[in-house]
Amino acid sequence: MGGVINARIPPRVEEKLAEYCTKRGTTRTEAIVRALDSYLDSETGGASAYSLAADLIPSRGVKEIQSGNVRELARKAFRGPRAR
Repeated sequence: MGGVINARIPPRVEEKLAEYCTKRGTTRTEAIVRALDSYLDSETGGASAYSLAADLIPSRGVKEIQSGNVRELARKAFRGPRAR
């Protein structure tokens, strides 16, 4: 769980936020985190490769490349035609 930030926002921004959340069916926290994340990415020259691919990466990794298969993967990677 992340940290807590308290901020004062003008009433007009609060109204926009409430409208946005109602239309999208999202919480204020989710909307603010997304907006802040997007803003910070744009200010630092763009999103990182990880943040662009984060939703494509399975939470438990890909079974074929998990550490339990490391020896077999190494054997396959280094096995090849043998010169005689």
